[in-house]
Amino acid sequence: MFDPWKIIGANPWIEIHHIRMPDGKPGATDGARTIWLDDRLTARERRCVLTHELIHLQYEHNACQTPKIERRVRTETAHLLVPWPSLAMFEHADLATLAEELNVTDLVLEDRLQSLSALEVGLLRERGVTISGDVSW
Repeated sequence: MFDPWKIIGANPWIEIHHIRMPDGKPGATDGARTIWLDDRLTARERRCVLTHELIHLQYEHNACQTPKIERRVRTETAHLLVPWPSLAMFEHADLATLAEELNVTDLVLEDRLQSLSALEVGLLRERGVTISGDVSW
């Protein structure tokens, strides 16, 4: 399971600040060395937001991004946090339960399900996997 805190531990130059984020944002980065996380996030939310912000940091994004770039970062986040083997081991679940089992937010799981490859969709269908919720594949 991907652990963003291991990345932080291996890169002590990255600073993490837990603050009350403005405008309801869950996190932000300066694109160089600092990540801010909203201090009201749950542990599961922190894991997801930190991973998301680490990807922005990797690309040196230092401001709001275009919807296209933000979508790419969300997809990368989802693939890191929900790798295929983790997703493939489930047979039947509702979205919220599956997200909890995988230790991700519903939004990250939705992003992962919306970005399944054709092969992944075929394998899930072949196995008879069903996930109830707002998922179209």
